Amino acid sequence: MKNLVKGFLFSYLFISSVYAGGAVAPPEPARDILGIRIGMSAEAARTRLQKIGRFQREERKRHEVWEVRDPYFSHLVIQFDKAKLVHFVTAVAHVDAKRERMSYSRVAELNKARKKTIEPAKNNYRYEWELPAAGKNPKINIVAWGRHPQYLQYYSIERAN
Repeated sequence: MKNLVKGFLFSYLFISSVYAGGAVAPPEPARDILGIRIGMSAEAARTRLQKIGRFQREERKRHEVWEVRDPYFSHLVIQFDKAKLVHFVTAVAHVDAKRERMSYSRVAELNKARKKTIEPAKNNYRYEWELPAAGKNPKINIVAWGRHPQYLQYYSIERAN
C-alpha cells in the first residue's frame, strides 16, 4: 500500500509538471547584469565591459554608456559612486522586433515582487524586488520595467539605501 501511494504521488507530480508546460520557477534574482555587480570596482567593471562591448560615452562624469553584444540587451548604463565602485547598472533591451526579448518573469518570480505597478491603460509595467545583504554583497534593489505586458525594456540593479 505504501508503494502504491508513493507511486501515485510521483505520477501526480510528474503529470502536473508536464501539463504546466514543464515550467520551472526562475532562480533567485541575479546580483549582477552581464557580470557587472554592485560594489565592483570601476576598473574591474570596465575590464568586463571591454570583453562584451565597447564604450560609447560618459554622462555627468559618473555615468558610462556601453554598447554590448548580448541577445537581450543593446546597452548598459553604469553609475559609479565617489569611491569609484558600481552604484547601479541598467540594461537597455534591444528595440529590434527580430531580437530575442526578455520577459519580466525571467528576472524573478513576479508574485514575489516587493512592489508591482501594472497599468495596461498607460502601457506601464514595473516590478521591484529587494535582496538582502549577503556576505560581501550589499542589500540591492532590482527593477524591471517597460511598456509591454510581458517583455521588459529596462532591467536595473542598484544599491539599496
